[in-house]
Amino acid sequence: MKFFRSILAIAALSATVAFAQDSYEADVDSAWIASQNGGSTEMNDGSDEPAPACIGDGCDGSETPQAEPEQKTAPTMETAAKSSDDEEECTPADSLLPECRDSASDDEEDDDTYDRYINDNSDISRASREGFSSGFTLGFRVGGGFNMFFLGELTDDWIIGYEATAGIIAQTKLGNAGLFATIGLSFSYFRYRYEADLEYDDFSEEDEAKINVALFEIPLVIKYAIGGGNITVGLGFDMGLKLTGSSEFDQTINTSTTTEHDPTHDNTLPTAGLEMGGIFEIGYSVNKNFAVDLRIVQRFTNLLNQDVVFESTVKDANLLGTHATIGFSLFL
Repeated sequence: MKFFRSILAIAALSATVAFAQDSYEADVDSAWIASQNGGSTEMNDGSDEPAPACIGDGCDGSETPQAEPEQKTAPTMETAAKSSDDEEECTPADSLLPECRDSASDDEEDDDTYDRYINDNSDISRASREGFSSGFTLGFRVGGGFNMFFLGELTDDWIIGYEATAGIIAQTKLGNAGLFATIGLSFSYFRYRYEADLEYDDFSEEDEAKINVALFEIPLVIKYAIGGGNITVGLGFDMGLKLTGSSEFDQTINTSTTTEHDPTHDNTLPTAGLEMGGIFEIGYSVNKNFAVDLRIVQRFTNLLNQDVVFESTVKDANLLGTHATIGFSLFL
């Protein structure tokens, strides 16, 4: 009987334990389950599909933990300061660099800045490239005019003569704006004329003479463009080297009864081999290739070589010629 009671007691205890196991719910934190199951609060139902992530003893080594998504980090103060420094280092000259161009509107503004920079510095850039040859121009000058003797001694009987000139000319800029210099090498021809009526007690005398001179001239003129415009004024120096010279002297004697004409005297009025004088010039530049000028040359050396002059009426003359020519210059 006791044995039978013991068996019943054991059976009742076993039934109580089994009932308790079926009705018991584990006290598990649902937040923890969600963090381990990728956001799901339900435990693995025992299927073959592994849990999103395994932890602790549940990992058998075959599952690879899922990588956590990358998180964008907020810019630090150091990064922001560096970006600010990079923007401050951009200058107008660097406006075309990619890091200095923020948007399409900035591109247009940068282009304008670049154009202004180029325009403002064009003179500086050009000056850094240019040398002496960049301001050097070659051309030709032709001219014609008249000559007369206003200065000297025994000049009253010399009348207006004429002349012509042609040659090459070189022009170059000087340091100051509007200031430049020209130098030329020209071939010139001069005709001087003399006419005198002399009265004596018993007769009168009529003298006529002409002197022809061909020479090379080397004029050097420093010019200034007034106000940077087209009108120029210049001062300079001229030197003439005689190539050839010739003269003719005619004399006619008139008395109360007769008129006597002497044969022409050739080369009795020899001229000096070197002529020097000062230049005053006023000109007008039509454009960069063409200019017109009025040039006045005043000699300060005697035209005649007095030591070998034969004609007595002009032997003591000191002829300081004044020359005026209108010239046309064409620059290449």
